[in-house]
Amino acid sequence: MGLGDTVYLDYPGDRVAAMVIGGMTVVERILREAASAGASRAVIRGDGCHLPVLPPLPIDVTIVPLASPVPPDARTVRGDVIANVEVRDDESRRLASRALFQTCRRPYDGIGDRYVIRAISLRLTSVMCRLGLTPNQVTTVNILIGLVACGFAGPFGGSRQAFALAGALMFLQIVLDSCDGELARIRHLSSRFGMWLDNTSDDVIDNLFIAMLGVGLGGIWLPIGVAAACARGACCLMIHIAVARLGKPGDIMVFRWWFDEADEALAERFDTKMSVLGLLRAVGRRDLYVLLWSAFCVAGLPVVALGLGVAISAIYFSLMLVHLAVVRRAKA
Repeated sequence: MGLGDTVYLDYPGDRVAAMVIGGMTVVERILREAASAGASRAVIRGDGCHLPVLPPLPIDVTIVPLASPVPPDARTVRGDVIANVEVRDDESRRLASRALFQTCRRPYDGIGDRYVIRAISLRLTSVMCRLGLTPNQVTTVNILIGLVACGFAGPFGGSRQAFALAGALMFLQIVLDSCDGELARIRHLSSRFGMWLDNTSDDVIDNLFIAMLGVGLGGIWLPIGVAAACARGACCLMIHIAVARLGKPGDIMVFRWWFDEADEALAERFDTKMSVLGLLRAVGRRDLYVLLWSAFCVAGLPVVALGLGVAISAIYFSLMLVHLAVVRRAKA
């Protein structure tokens, strides 16, 4: 439920408003969260000496003297609570910061995210927030790392050391792939372009990596790797076209296969419960299969990594064919 048109914050002269959490002052974070919840105007009662300079915000802000009454049409919002933690001093600020970053964990996180990647990415994202980095900057670096990994897997590699380096770089790539999304949520910098760039580049790098593993291994593996990359690429293209037609380009989470329930929540759709569908979804999610690719390449088993990539591509290609047939029959 939205907060209403106007919210009211009270900062009686302490230093809480200017405390920085997640690369953003407390008052700025509260205001951005209020705007996200539907508020269009904020009234702040406080001592100007204790209030930080605010950047341009998606909400109209009015600062009034401490003696001013509470506006009758405003809804009071706690200005000292971040991620359900009351911020009073440096210790509580650190607790609030940790709680804030933990909100980046999602109930629909995959196995790789839940047990491996988030433990690393959240720490890196905390540093990135302090440095003032943007999600698109991280995504751009991530793309370059992925392309270099593909290079070591293919034309610039072929040796065990090259495959191991390719695997290590892909591990870094999957970690940074979580960082840009976490950074977007923590710093309120989400954008449609950022989502499109992130998801589209992931698909390109994944399919290119499969093909380059085939190139690096050579022999019969070369056409197998290229064919698998093309098959998975066709499925990715279908999904991106479908979500673009829904008016949400790049938002691949809104795509639903023919077997998905129309009103099923994300947490339910991607539940990693012990079922055939649950296990297939888990293995077919990027956080897990890229993690496995990395592990196999570092362990000197690039053939196993390619075999996994081929299997995933075959499954996705088969799903695509059935999906297109079901959709075509429904329209007939």
